[in-house]
Amino acid sequence: MRAVLALLAALLFAAGTVRAQEPPQAPYLRVEAASHTAPVARLATDQTGRLLASVSDDKTLRLWTLPDGLPRGVLRPPIGDGAEGELYAVALSPDGNRAYAAGFTARAWDGQFAIYLFDTNTARMTGVLRGLPAPVQHLAVSADGTLLAAALGGRAGIRVWDARNGRLVFEDQQFGGPARMVAFGPDGRVAASSADGRIRVYTPQGRKLAERAPVQGARPYGLAWSPEGALLAIGFEDRLRVEVLASTDLRNVFTPDTTGLAGEGLPAVAWASDGRGGVQLHAAGYARVTRPGAAAMGTRGVSLPGGDGRGVSLDSAAAAMAGAPPAPLEFIIRRWSDFGLGPSTDVPAARDAIAHLLALPGGGIAYAAADPGWGRLAPDGTLAAPPQPPGADFRATGGAIALSPDGTQIRFALRANAPNLIFDAMSGRLTAGEGQGFAAARTNGRLSLADYRNTNRPRLGQIPLRLGEGEFSRSGALLDGDRGVLLGTDTHLRLFDATGRQIDAAVLPSAAWGVAVAGNTAVVALGDGTLRWFRIEPQLAEQAAVFFHVPTLRWVAWTPEGLFEHAPNGGQELVGVHLNGNRSTTPEWASFQQAYRALHAPAALRARIAGNSALAQERLAQLGDVRARIGRLPLLAPGAACAVTDAGCQPVTWDGGALPEGARALRLSFIATDRGLGLGPLDILVNDRIAARAEPSAGQAEVEVPLDPGPNRVSSRLYAEDRTLFAEGPSLMMRRPGEPEPPASAGRLIVLAIGVNQYAVPAMNLRYAVPDARVVAETLRTAGAGVFRDVQTTVLMDREATRAGVLAAMDRAAATVQPTDTFVLYIAGHGIRTEPDQRFLFLPHDVRDVGNMEGLRRQGIDDGTLVAALARIRARDAFLLLDTCHAGQLTMDQLSALGNETGRFLLAASSSVQEALDSYDDRNGVFAYAFREGLSGRAAADGDGRISALALGEWVMRRVPQLAAEKNHRQDAVFRTAQRDLRSFPMGRVAR
Repeated sequence: MRAVLALLAALLFAAGTVRAQEPPQAPYLRVEAASHTAPVARLATDQTGRLLASVSDDKTLRLWTLPDGLPRGVLRPPIGDGAEGELYAVALSPDGNRAYAAGFTARAWDGQFAIYLFDTNTARMTGVLRGLPAPVQHLAVSADGTLLAAALGGRAGIRVWDARNGRLVFEDQQFGGPARMVAFGPDGRVAASSADGRIRVYTPQGRKLAERAPVQGARPYGLAWSPEGALLAIGFEDRLRVEVLASTDLRNVFTPDTTGLAGEGLPAVAWASDGRGGVQLHAAGYARVTRPGAAAMGTRGVSLPGGDGRGVSLDSAAAAMAGAPPAPLEFIIRRWSDFGLGPSTDVPAARDAIAHLLALPGGGIAYAAADPGWGRLAPDGTLAAPPQPPGADFRATGGAIALSPDGTQIRFALRANAPNLIFDAMSGRLTAGEGQGFAAARTNGRLSLADYRNTNRPRLGQIPLRLGEGEFSRSGALLDGDRGVLLGTDTHLRLFDATGRQIDAAVLPSAAWGVAVAGNTAVVALGDGTLRWFRIEPQLAEQAAVFFHVPTLRWVAWTPEGLFEHAPNGGQELVGVHLNGNRSTTPEWASFQQAYRALHAPAALRARIAGNSALAQERLAQLGDVRARIGRLPLLAPGAACAVTDAGCQPVTWDGGALPEGARALRLSFIATDRGLGLGPLDILVNDRIAARAEPSAGQAEVEVPLDPGPNRVSSRLYAEDRTLFAEGPSLMMRRPGEPEPPASAGRLIVLAIGVNQYAVPAMNLRYAVPDARVVAETLRTAGAGVFRDVQTTVLMDREATRAGVLAAMDRAAATVQPTDTFVLYIAGHGIRTEPDQRFLFLPHDVRDVGNMEGLRRQGIDDGTLVAALARIRARDAFLLLDTCHAGQLTMDQLSALGNETGRFLLAASSSVQEALDSYDDRNGVFAYAFREGLSGRAAADGDGRISALALGEWVMRRVPQLAAEKNHRQDAVFRTAQRDLRSFPMGRVAR
């Protein structure tokens, strides 16, 4: 198989040599929400129905496991500005090992279009089929995997290649309009639909067998062979009609009943098994139901469980979103029984148009929607899974966004019928409400903006505002003082003066559905779910962007250079850096999570939004060429994998699946490749928190990873030698058959509290570290008594808190803590920043050599050692509490990185003065005082009085600055979670 792929790659790379340049080398910042953020165009599956591929205008090909729909991987083609890289077509080889993707691809550097070939196991691009005269609209692979067919836009017709060697088998350019779809029948015949109104059928060698326009004046689009190949179902893009034709001569056999539907057309059709021997015909597109009494079925919408110890409550924003009515599924799939001859049922399936229906080998269908997302109907026709858009949909709400007078706060709604939220970029707070002083877009005054909504002829008074060819205006706003106008279009943000003359234009990654102006600041609501700040004058310049993950209300905000901040409950993985290689190689990708230590810069981000770019420029100067370093990240490839049981280590596959009975660990091997940055630690995460750490050398590394009860999502990270960047390695999802998710709070609370007042060097002594450690431990004991089966606390003080003593206590915890337990580590004492690598270093009691950094490193506990110790703690739920002073050296950025790297909840206090650990109430420091307050009932609690880790973290983060200000100190607290799933856990209970 490898030899065949190598031969195919060589032939494809050589094909179609036209004007050759290279893709843009500038970094592209792209949203990565583990789902599509733009309309999904096409789907494909392997012959077993276990793998699904989807492509989208968001320029990604995504792989999913079926039937559960879990993400398996992302395949990234080279991309460019504008439409370059948008994917409209996808196909899989029958074995699922190869994926073909195309659309508006390679035009920017080749002058013509191309099809990309990927290896789905490695996510690497293995070939490029070049020299196509038009964008590819659809791809198909024959049942035996030997032929690849493409439907082309314009009037370029169709082409069919030998998939084994890239040789052109045949083409037909005699089309009067764009080819829409191409499909292989069970016997290898090829059928094609076209906007010229005609259907064509060919032999596998290219001899035309039949050609006909089934409905005069109509535009056929969807195309599907019946299972035995005798019939073709045709859907139309311009009318609510489906025709069933004989595949031999294309005569009309019957027309399924489409009465009761409203909409512009039914461009998607599919036959699918019902799992009981029957075959059902399906059609969809723009259709909605108009029958009396018919109603679209709603979905659960955005629901964030709150305060029960399993879910979380993100104060007013979460409560408001949880109470919002679900968005209705207005677009339906019509399903006819008995091959389309029987009665029909309508299944509400999407919030927007349905572009493609795909029959699944095991029965039922998958469908692509503009929601964006894809969904699935079960074999019996019930809705198994609707599309789940990850981001905001500003198409209906963008026109109502509003700004505070200084432009740093935005009021907006994430979706239609959702409540208004307010995002304060300066504090990072997301709350519900209307607020005061917010101003929405103004379109009338001395000037008047007209015909700017969804037209290509906007006007400023009677003056036409010129757009590009095919460009449509979507939103607009007058500038303050009526000195001009901002216009948001499908592709640009355009700035005009009061006379209608264009002053400047900025290219946008997607359509601008809303724009608001405050002084010299504008915010634009885009189709990719982002809100973006722009400086207006003297020229348009993007300042920052923010993306909200609607299901969890996580967010991430970033500058154009890639400096970022994220929500307390995570979000750092939601955006990343896409780096093109050359025209024939796989692009590099690194999420903000992978470059956390390099790019996490909240202060620089906030200053940039407020109009000051100096901090961002200073930080970038310190970082050097991050782009070059990302392009040289080490590679981590999968090796062997087996599950450890009493009977031995039983092999498992990286595709995931069921664990053998009695499996207690996975033994995984990896192959590490250094690409110039050296090799740092190899971390294995189980269910998003660190579970094992190894130190690999170039070559193979083996790690044994303990497993949780219930499902286990296992992922891997390999750091560069300086530990500022890591490469994501292979992952797998394993389940225990029949074993449910373990209940929350089923075990013990294990607390290890460390406080150092008395140091070996008396000049370092503190006053309140020991009392703080005691009060935190006692507060947890008291509050946890009503929640946990048992509460066990260990307090290490002064002479007990040596480096060896702390690490020995961590080792004891690793030996006793079970997955069902909750573990809390509290550290109070001196914390410093190491130079030049800027790592966190805790100074235990026995530090003596304080005259140089190397001596401190040897005597202290650095963050790498701390992370390695935490990796051995098997508790599914854990909270890391850092209460350290640092004399102005340590920053919140470095402390935040520990939460990102461990996957644990992190709550840290830090101050610019050594009195960070001084008394607030003559007994405890500010951090411990706020912690005690929160667990004593000040933090949000559920109806049973339980306080979750998320509620406690939010309380302390807000409360510490308030308490410090009362003492005329400046002190901050940072709360971070790195879990992708929004799941908290209980910390205690208060009496109601």
